[in-house]
Amino acid sequence: MKVFVMMLALGVISSAIAQDVVLADFHNWKMTDVALKGYKKEVLFSKMNREIVKPGASICSNRALVWAYDFKRNQDIDAGKLFLFYTKKSGDLGRITWWYHVTPVINEKGVIFAMDAGFPSMIKAPMTTSEWLKKFAGTSNCKEIKANETDLIEKMFDGYVYPETTSHGTYDCYYTITPGGYWTPASVAMGLLGMDKNGTPVSHVRDDVDREEVSAACVEASTSSIGRAFGGGKKKCEEYLGF
Repeated sequence: MKVFVMMLALGVISSAIAQDVVLADFHNWKMTDVALKGYKKEVLFSKMNREIVKPGASICSNRALVWAYDFKRNQDIDAGKLFLFYTKKSGDLGRITWWYHVTPVINEKGVIFAMDAGFPSMIKAPMTTSEWLKKFAGTSNCKEIKANETDLIEKMFDGYVYPETTSHGTYDCYYTITPGGYWTPASVAMGLLGMDKNGTPVSHVRDDVDREEVSAACVEASTSSIGRAFGGGKKKCEEYLGF
């Protein structure tokens, strides 16, 4: 029987006292406690930009990177990311199959909340991580991917749904929580493994959002494919991002 205990599965350090959340698998990177800065998660959610960032016409990883940058720039909050990886069972939406989804997450008093502003008709407030996983995977039978589980991490390079059964057991979905600077699944894999998909050693630490990456993400998240083909979005994003 699979028991889904979120606070244990996330591998974070927390207590009843308001404090940072520490992601041990990412060099003990700390996720800011927004309460210590005087913010409430609901207010932060309501202020997430959905004018530059187009929820219905952008890729989740691009939206999430821009919003993670916004949290740091506007509120001095180090936000994290929650990456969800589907199996065929959980990712089958009929006409399409999702292989991953990602959202920014923040820490309020030691509890992590998903800030998925990309679905305004469906999600109108922050969600606990367990609520968010259940919402997008339709199940609570999800496994956290740990830093020593190389076989699962390497699948982040593939772009395909995960197998339901591996040497780690049988699950309907997989997930990991990362610092906010990790852009895509491949970025997460390189950060954890220290190598690219070809096995070449790389240094890919993303404790902060990379400016070149967030600039590229902003252009995609704010501009149609036709607009991008004609160079649209670059100036708008330069002005919005402040560089």
